Amino acid sequence: MAGWQPLDIEAHYVSADGGAVSTTLGAVDSLRLVHGLPVRDIPSHAGQRHYPGLFWSATTRGHVWYESLLELDRLWLADFDPEVEWIASQPVWLVGLDGTTRRRHVPDLFLRSAQGGYTLVDVKPEKFAAKPEVAAVFDWTGRLCAAKGWRYEVWSEGPATLLANVRFLAAGRRRELIDDDAVNAVETAAAAGMTIDEVSTAVASLICRSLVRPAILSLLWSGRWATDLSIPFSGASVISRVEAP
Repeated sequence: MAGWQPLDIEAHYVSADGGAVSTTLGAVDSLRLVHGLPVRDIPSHAGQRHYPGLFWSATTRGHVWYESLLELDRLWLADFDPEVEWIASQPVWLVGLDGTTRRRHVPDLFLRSAQGGYTLVDVKPEKFAAKPEVAAVFDWTGRLCAAKGWRYEVWSEGPATLLANVRFLAAGRRRELIDDDAVNAVETAAAAGMTIDEVSTAVASLICRSLVRPAILSLLWSGRWATDLSIPFSGASVISRVEAP
């Protein structure tokens, strides 16, 4: 349609205090949006094919809704990513014309980066994302994000080994539950190139054995240490130190 402008479409969201906000995409306050509440309830009923629930996020220090196990996988990766500063679920209704077609769409996630950028995410299995009617909605949403200056991502799945490793490392994401002295001792004793087992051995006489593994996992989850997560995590995993930016 001649004269149609992406930034003129309707955007409806719920602010953190529960207030309904109706505006245009161009006028959306991105920071207020990412800290808002879900714009719709996630249904749950007997026999449903999806598995909705609440994900406790170390990033937000609170719960984030998810509609499916695939969406839960994407939340795990967002929570582990040190570049992600905030996560919102079901963030906004986008309503407007795409040519002569009127569309209404709620993307799945909205992420704010530590550098202040934003990414809108749609999560969909690849076989469904490829359907013409779904692809058309995603193409429209991508064009809206480009006009707004947001990144747009259609996410279908992540590497199974990476996801398994991230879920395992999550045992160290509650930093307030990890012993500070154990973390300091482990970090002091470790050197780049050591394996997890070698680090554990190096501190065996210094701290209680039960505190060692949580401290190691905390350092890996926080991003102060890194290891190759494309292969199964084990005692043979080799660590490297990550320098603070």
